[in-house]
Amino acid sequence: MSYINKFEEFFEIVKSLSSTLDLDALLKRIGDAAERLTNSEASSIMLIDEDKQHLYFKTAGGEKGSAVKKIKIPIGEGIAGNVALTKQSEIINDVSKDPRFTGKVDQQSGFQTRSILAVPIIANTTDGGYEIIGVIEALNKKEQTGFTEEDKKLLESLAGLAAVSILNAKFSENQRNFFTNITELIVSAIETIRPKYRERYWKMTQMATLVAKMLGIQPRSEEYRSIYFGTLLHDIGYLSSKLKLDIDNADVFQRTKVEQSHVIIGAEIVSKISLLKNIAPIVKHHHENFDGSGYPDGLKGEEIPLGARIVAVVEYVEELKLNDVQTEQISQFLTQHSGTKFDPKIVETVKEILTSVTGQ
Repeated sequence: MSYINKFEEFFEIVKSLSSTLDLDALLKRIGDAAERLTNSEASSIMLIDEDKQHLYFKTAGGEKGSAVKKIKIPIGEGIAGNVALTKQSEIINDVSKDPRFTGKVDQQSGFQTRSILAVPIIANTTDGGYEIIGVIEALNKKEQTGFTEEDKKLLESLAGLAAVSILNAKFSENQRNFFTNITELIVSAIETIRPKYRERYWKMTQMATLVAKMLGIQPRSEEYRSIYFGTLLHDIGYLSSKLKLDIDNADVFQRTKVEQSHVIIGAEIVSKISLLKNIAPIVKHHHENFDGSGYPDGLKGEEIPLGARIVAVVEYVEELKLNDVQTEQISQFLTQHSGTKFDPKIVETVKEILTSVTGQ
């Protein structure tokens, strides 16, 4: 591979790092690049286990790659274990002459290792130091000359990219976990204010995302994510201190006032949260009607955000289920409101879902 081709390979990897936080996809790409750049038969990326005493295979390329995913290597044992311990790269062009090579992985995977280039994956820490987070290997150089110092430098550069991607992905995962937990707490709080809807928000969200997928919205897309969280939190406005009212026991005028205020207040709440601001249109407009007779802005047709149109239908369905209305009658009610209260396309999609669930 020429110098220009190697440079282009690195450029493509850097672009991948900036376009996704999918750790498995990133590391597989880096492993594939390691094989190409060093002209090797296979590669592997091992990470430090939570116990800090072992390495486990995160990715493994080549024909036997899938066979090693469950193998753990004690730090200090074998070539990779020693690289993790010493934090120093190793070139072994004939493993049969190296006493550290145990062959245990070969025995379990069926792969025959002849040569290894192993490089530590080292990440900088917040206190200015560094820590070992894994090892990347290229296995079996295809050329008889064996692995070279140039190969080592290339793999060390790839290890640097791997370190960045691993830390970014882990940070993103921690953020997602925190965000998910906070969302669950918010939903629980909403259910406390509206106890009759306990467990209903999750059911609405399940149906809403199924509708989204049936309409061709990709599950990994931002629009799908907005529909998910927009459905789950569409009643967040009820948590505002401005709406301190027992809505279930309020008179008609008070109830109407609260209903029409909660969407505006809810949209204001989520618009101030960077991770939720994209769902503000769903929260604000899920009580708009397809014919323009809804609130708060009297939007009609496709002026109403798609997510809001979906929430309107699934919320109506769950309300009917709450009152023990049977599926056949729910479908009839949906048909009656199609084109006036609800988007006909979404009505038909929801009716299809209801029919498939009941088997009618």
